[in-house]
Amino acid sequence: MPEHAALIAALIIDRPHCLDCIAAKSDLTVQSVRGYLERMEESAKVTRATNERCRVCGIVGNVVSLSHKD
Repeated sequence: MPEHAALIAALIIDRPHCLDCIAAKSDLTVQSVRGYLERMEESAKVTRATNERCRVCGIVGNVVSLSHKD
């Protein structure tokens, strides 16, 4: 659903999130979030970073963020 992709984009364009925080804030499963992120990569630059701090929960691990694709 497009509204889920828009919500995920709004969450991660502001600051990097871990998948658990994205799932919790969007009321989706982590697996669903992964699927939306894969589809979003077609039109936007989804950046995945390892060993970074989630700006929501503070846990160090894998986070994703979004920027405009060149």
